[in-house]
Amino acid sequence: MSKTLTAWIITDGRPGHLNQIRGLVARLEAKCDLQTVWLDMSKRPFRYTRRQGLLQQFSTSVAPVAKLPDWIIGAGSHCHLPMLWCKWMTGAKALVLMRPSWPLWLFDAACVPVHDAPPDRPSVLATQGVLNVIEPSHTPRLPDHGLILLGGINRHFVWDDDTVLQQVLAIADAQPAVQWKVSDSPRTPPEFLTQLRRQQRRNIQAMPFGHSGGGWLQQQLAEAGQVWVSRDSVSMVYESITAGAPTGLLSLGKKRDSRVTRSMEQVLASGLASDAATVDLDQALPKPGTTLWEADRAADWLLAMDKGVKQ
Repeated sequence: MSKTLTAWIITDGRPGHLNQIRGLVARLEAKCDLQTVWLDMSKRPFRYTRRQGLLQQFSTSVAPVAKLPDWIIGAGSHCHLPMLWCKWMTGAKALVLMRPSWPLWLFDAACVPVHDAPPDRPSVLATQGVLNVIEPSHTPRLPDHGLILLGGINRHFVWDDDTVLQQVLAIADAQPAVQWKVSDSPRTPPEFLTQLRRQQRRNIQAMPFGHSGGGWLQQQLAEAGQVWVSRDSVSMVYESITAGAPTGLLSLGKKRDSRVTRSMEQVLASGLASDAATVDLDQALPKPGTTLWEADRAADWLLAMDKGVKQ
């Protein structure tokens, strides 16, 4: 019988960081006996106390914590020093998601995206993009359902409403038998979907992100016959690829060379997604060249390091 792993999870409450942690935790729970205790620093500031004080910090009125952790897991720069403090006070190992602000050698393990140029060492897992909660879908996809996911103003790519709008219309016009759902995001200029509705395309449905319920994106990524994503939305690009959806990247000019622009270049070069600038829009997008499930791979890697894999 495998041992129970106890993990203290430290989060800053940011959705992107939570998404990474939840993706990893879900796969760990599927593979081993895992007990997690969460500390959200956006709700309860971290206190630099000794061992007994830490046990009290991670406790709640309904769930007191008496057992020290095997692992400390966290994502986000504000979590790095609290993670290290817990490691030093408890003797646990620390796993950081993404490249940390502190030297890597201070952590026992790190999952670092390839575009952040991780060093080649046993304690570092180089991942394609950041981890996420999406699981590959093995159900038949709906060829007449399409999805277009939009980012917006960002530091890495030039966002121009007219340029993006024309690409969305070109995709919809090239495949009129496909019903396209177009969803924006917090970074999308608020007038974009209004401009899109004015075009009165019968096969386009505008879906404001604030009106879609929890789990909506996961369901759409599992069902859509093809998915287009604006290439500034790195997380959504990798979520679409992880779901196994045929994925295309809308064209945006680069502001500068950066880890984000390089990441999207790697995605295209590896055949994980198609480029709107070169693909035939009249044809359905091809399936990704390879399967990608980085949260699952990270869980296997961590358990192998801990030697706690279920038999």
